[in-house]
Amino acid sequence: MQETTLPPNDMERPLSEHLKELRDRVVIVLAVTVFIMAVTFPFSNMLVDMVLNHVVPSSALLTVYDPLELIKVRLTVCFLVAITVGFPLLVYEAFRFASPGLYPKEKRFVYVVFPFSLALFILGGLVAYFVTMPLFFNVVLGYGSAVATPELSIGQTFTIVTNFILGFGIVFQVPLIVLMAVKMGLVRRKTLADSRLIVYASLVGFAVLISPDPTMLSQLIVGAILVLLFEISLFFARFVQ
Repeated sequence: MQETTLPPNDMERPLSEHLKELRDRVVIVLAVTVFIMAVTFPFSNMLVDMVLNHVVPSSALLTVYDPLELIKVRLTVCFLVAITVGFPLLVYEAFRFASPGLYPKEKRFVYVVFPFSLALFILGGLVAYFVTMPLFFNVVLGYGSAVATPELSIGQTFTIVTNFILGFGIVFQVPLIVLMAVKMGLVRRKTLADSRLIVYASLVGFAVLISPDPTMLSQLIVGAILVLLFEISLFFARFVQ
């Protein structure tokens, strides 16, 4: 029977020590997150105005329907900034916690995958912010602007903006997921290429699921981007087969 070797830095420790280490690392991440939110809060009004002025047409009126609505939006902005700035720290602490139990090959895998995943997430957010959301609001609000002046809730509008950015960041992970599946032997590139129609239908169904919109505009945009990302994945998959 072949002996199973443990990772070089893996040591048997009591569960209490693991929990204490996990607690300490979580406390560090939370403390840094709260600190960044506190520093960002004085500038949060400016950030909210900058985002909403970029994505919402000037013909629409932004309204506050809840006394705490603007405060909630400002706190959401601060939290997003804190997560964005502090995300490398979160990954670092998580990696340090798990690294003793990882083999060198698994560590190298994390080193390679994480930068690509982060870059794809940022690219997806930028596409959503600079391309998709202005188009979405212009088309949706353009239907009724000739009849009445649109009035938008700041809170609900910013929720849509946040969902778009996070959704596109997740959607842009498709190339990495496909390449990893091919590299690990879970699926062959030829199988994916021969099943294009089924994959396209699945991607469009996924787009409808994650972006509910009665105008079908956001679903079409997300579906088209998913199909494009899938084709890009197939192109690069021939080099990692």
